[in-house]
Amino acid sequence: WWWRHRSSRRRRRVWDQAGARARRRRRVVLGVLGTVAVAGAVFGAFLFRDLRRIRVQFDAARAAMDQAALRAAEIGTPQGRAAVTADLDAALSAIASARQNAADSAAISATGAVPGLRGQRSGLLELIEDASAAATVGRDLVGRVTAVAEGARVRDGGLPLDELTQLRAEVGRAAEAVESLRRPESALWGPLGDARRRFDDLAARNAERLSGGADALAAARSFMGGAGPRRYLVALENNAEMRNQGAVLSYVVCRFDGGRLSFERDGSVVELALDRPASTPVPPGTQEVFGAIQPSMLWQSVNATADFAWSGRAMHEMYRLATGEAIDGVIAIDVPGLAGLLRAVGPVTIAGVAEPISHQNVARILLHDLYQGLGPRSDHDPRRERQGDITEAVIDRLRSGSHDAVAVGRELGEAARRGHLRLWSSVADEERVFEETGLGGGPATALADRTFHVAVENRTATKLDYYVKPFVRQEVQLRPDGTAVVRTTVVVDNRAPVGAPPSYQLGPDGITKRPGDYLAWVLLWGPAGSRQAGGVDESGLVLSQYVVDVAAGERREVVFDTVIPDAVRDGELRIRMVPQPRLEPVRLQMRLRAPGWRLDGATVLAGPWDATHTFTWRVRR
Repeated sequence: WWWRHRSSRRRRRVWDQAGARARRRRRVVLGVLGTVAVAGAVFGAFLFRDLRRIRVQFDAARAAMDQAALRAAEIGTPQGRAAVTADLDAALSAIASARQNAADSAAISATGAVPGLRGQRSGLLELIEDASAAATVGRDLVGRVTAVAEGARVRDGGLPLDELTQLRAEVGRAAEAVESLRRPESALWGPLGDARRRFDDLAARNAERLSGGADALAAARSFMGGAGPRRYLVALENNAEMRNQGAVLSYVVCRFDGGRLSFERDGSVVELALDRPASTPVPPGTQEVFGAIQPSMLWQSVNATADFAWSGRAMHEMYRLATGEAIDGVIAIDVPGLAGLLRAVGPVTIAGVAEPISHQNVARILLHDLYQGLGPRSDHDPRRERQGDITEAVIDRLRSGSHDAVAVGRELGEAARRGHLRLWSSVADEERVFEETGLGGGPATALADRTFHVAVENRTATKLDYYVKPFVRQEVQLRPDGTAVVRTTVVVDNRAPVGAPPSYQLGPDGITKRPGDYLAWVLLWGPAGSRQAGGVDESGLVLSQYVVDVAAGERREVVFDTVIPDAVRDGELRIRMVPQPRLEPVRLQMRLRAPGWRLDGATVLAGPWDATHTFTWRVRR
């Protein structure tokens, strides 16, 4: 018994000692692990702090570059170039701070020795350098534009083609440089990966803009006679009688030869009357909606459709049919577009108008004053449409003396951006560029399955659109399944004087009964593939329409409902809005409701609809 008891105590002592050693080892291991965990937490906290600081600086740099891109249309002025330069300098300053913080961060430096994190550190440093390179490319380009602008003049009708060639090369090189900075194969994680993707998106957009700008400059050079003589019909659009653009009531024929501009003739479209339609095929949807007003035969109807690519082809053939003469393209410009040219070249005078015509009064004179005192339509002399006379005076002004080519180009570019200037070329490559860059074509040239276009057209022969002020309100409802239901309300506000006597401007014209009564043709082009009541495929979109009587001094509303299936794509909801180029921009209000979704971005937007706007919301469950 004693021996067994002693052996048992020895075994227990051995076990106790072994247990104590095991507990000591566990305490050591746990202590080491705890120390490592604490160190890792401290390291992670410092790393997170430094990365967050760099992310804030990088976001500031990206926002500044975004702002510079939005100001790109302003670089035609010294003030605009200074503003863009300031934006890019702010971006470079933020990037320099991010670079310094990355260099000073012990935590970020330490990741270079950690497998798996080494690539994240190098990716961060690469992102900082790419952003710096992009901002530097932009700043250098502004400097080159400034150098070209200082020497670019329109002298005695000669356009600066050499400067255009030089600028096109500079813009093309900038596009290639920015495109080379994209790294879509980057394997960065988390916030760094998100920052990389956002930068790549910014680089892609700006490279595309620059590339499009280079193509547009090349097309503009050849369009202006850089590759041989060109002859164009200038279709003058009257904003007091609206179709999709102003009604074509008068015209000018001009010529470019080696960049030198000359005038040939002008007149009323009455002189170009046709006895049969032009041979330009009319698409089925266009025929269904607009066929009754003979768009391939009547100049006043040729741009009722939203597709200027079709209108340009039709006018090209209609002019040949009416005169037997060939033209190389069509330039359509309305009164606001003409006002921009007057802003660049200064006031002009024409016979029969007492005051000089400037950018400030041209709309009032052409669309109101010259109609005052005119009786019913049968008493009207077509020569009273004086838009052609003013255009001829502007061309004469450009053909004499020296003018700032950048100012002229800026005004034409702004007119094109707002839809007041449209180009069509019989040369296929030029026409492709015009459509891709928005200088021509229709509303479906980009994001056709997310694009809306609204037009209020005059179903009478009066000049009442001078008084008609539409307003558009959109309510976008995003359903849980990703379908967007868009209710578009178009308000037609007729501010024509009540109780006025009959006149050429106010009517009645045989369709309406009282002076000032307006017959509004309200048309909504919804996204391709969407569903709308009575929708017809037209101009690459889906078109629905209503015709409403709006008496002088009254307002009427028209409501359209559009269903867009699968509206959310890659976590984004996009709505692209293409305006009608009226005398005054239409007011636009948008409201987004998305129950069950989390949204980034304002849900209520309002302002003048003076150019194409793409509204983008990040949405997630």
